[in-house]
Amino acid sequence: MKPLLTLIFMLSFTINWCQTTYETPPENSIPEKLSKYRVGIEVVNFPKENHPIKIDDTYYWKHSTAILSQESEITITEYGAYLYYNGSWNLRRSYPLKELDKTFGTKRQVLLQGQPYVWANNWRVGDTLFGGWAMWYFIGQTPEGETICGYGTINTTDKPLNK
Repeated sequence: MKPLLTLIFMLSFTINWCQTTYETPPENSIPEKLSKYRVGIEVVNFPKENHPIKIDDTYYWKHSTAILSQESEITITEYGAYLYYNGSWNLRRSYPLKELDKTFGTKRQVLLQGQPYVWANNWRVGDTLFGGWAMWYFIGQTPEGETICGYGTINTTDKPLNK
């Protein structure tokens, strides 16, 4: 009996210790990496609050992400997404630069001044229903060599549009 109780205690401790806590980020919080750059790229996710739809056994959080530089031509040098959990922004993934041209329609990772670029089917997909905050980020260089950034958050919920 004692070994069984010890095993149950160890499993419950491990499960509780390893749980990820998803919460709403504090207002104006950003990853440290982005805080050292001036914001010069607009990033908009639509819809801002994103509810999943269930198809068969898979959940789809369907949204779009748009980027725009109004001040000058910008060459993107890095982009990706952060997730907010356990009290901080955590890098989910940095994407290969060649994917920017494919997904957003840029050429050689360059944002032309005043030209919007949209990834229309930037969807989160999974078989587990959970909500949380994500942040898409972009880092680039101006023609003068200044490094700038842009970022936009999106709230993915655990409330399916269909039941």
